[in-house]
Amino acid sequence: MIKLYNVMNMAGFIYKLQNIINASPENDDTDIILARCLLKNINSITHKTSLQDFANICYTSQSSISRFAQKIGYSSFNAFKSDCLNVQEELQELAIDNAAFQDIDFNKYTSDISHCLLQMQNDFPLSELEQICDFIHDAKRILIFATHIPGDLGNILQRGLLTTGKFVEFYPRKEHQMKVAKEIQKDDLCIFISLEGTLLMEKTITIPAIMSSSTSILITQNVHTKFSQHFTKVIGLGKHDHETIGKYKLLFFIDCLLHQYYHKYVIQHLK
Repeated sequence: MIKLYNVMNMAGFIYKLQNIINASPENDDTDIILARCLLKNINSITHKTSLQDFANICYTSQSSISRFAQKIGYSSFNAFKSDCLNVQEELQELAIDNAAFQDIDFNKYTSDISHCLLQMQNDFPLSELEQICDFIHDAKRILIFATHIPGDLGNILQRGLLTTGKFVEFYPRKEHQMKVAKEIQKDDLCIFISLEGTLLMEKTITIPAIMSSSTSILITQNVHTKFSQHFTKVIGLGKHDHETIGKYKLLFFIDCLLHQYYHKYVIQHLK
């Protein structure tokens, strides 16, 4: 089972290296070589792993490791190593999560997913969907804030809107979201996607958005989460189901939003 992790920075290190190795199948780029070596040996890195140990793992020099760490956004080797070690915590969380589902009833799990989607038919915020389309269409600048699995789905939302010709910004890395949050203006549209409300606990992102008086939308299945009352619009994804179910409701909602936006603002220009 895929778990929606509650610690926001856990996926940062893997995400950075994943982006590097996915850029090209070629192996002769130094950054790709280092990223591949680190990912292949990620579980052998401990608190005792030194800069020289990192260099040995990657068949390179200490200075090359330091330069690589700075290039992907770390202020020091210690910060780089600390984020790397967080992956071990993520693996432990994954082990706990899988242990809980060791005897999973796949028929029941499928039924639960189907039930939550069918239930959304009765509670689906169609009028609110229309309003969000208007917000998106009228906004000069749109920023999406999301991490982990909601971030992956936020990327789908961004790509869909970019295809229609609507420019949308989404920076998956947490530190980049913190940076752009400081630049939010009153006329911007901020779309927060957080199934459990965990993202909102990152005050360096949430507080600037709230204080900016920008139009802000929260898409969640936990409508009573902290800070939710400060958003312009809160979209509840049906009942507060288990987090492993919520991602399916979120994907369904994003599909419906893109469909609605396409038919309201795009298709008429194609005729």
